Amino acid sequence: MGYSIYLYQSLLNAVSGAARYAARVDFDEPNHSFAASVKNMAVYGNPVGGGAPLAPGLATGNISVTWTYDAKSVPATVTVGITGYAVNAVFQSFLWTGKPSVTVRYAGSYKS
Repeated sequence: MGYSIYLYQSLLNAVSGAARYAARVDFDEPNHSFAASVKNMAVYGNPVGGGAPLAPGLATGNISVTWTYDAKSVPATVTVGITGYAVNAVFQSFLWTGKPSVTVRYAGSYKS
């Protein structure tokens, strides 16, 4: 049980850091190449990627990056979350999808 709590906290820290990064990164419409750097930030702790993941078995495929637009079609919020991350505890396995996740207001540059 303690290991599962440790992993959850590691994932929460990872998506929190990525969400802070996503709040100020350049939002490039329509390519959305910024999403790859946000995923790398969540997994590796840097936008370029590489190295050991922040949590065991975490991959960029386990990170979701979604956003909302305001009435003027400008990005309003960005959400970074975990999807499909399996935790093999001693007596039970868990599959975390949609949690943890962090939503932040977008404050970066918008490129259309």
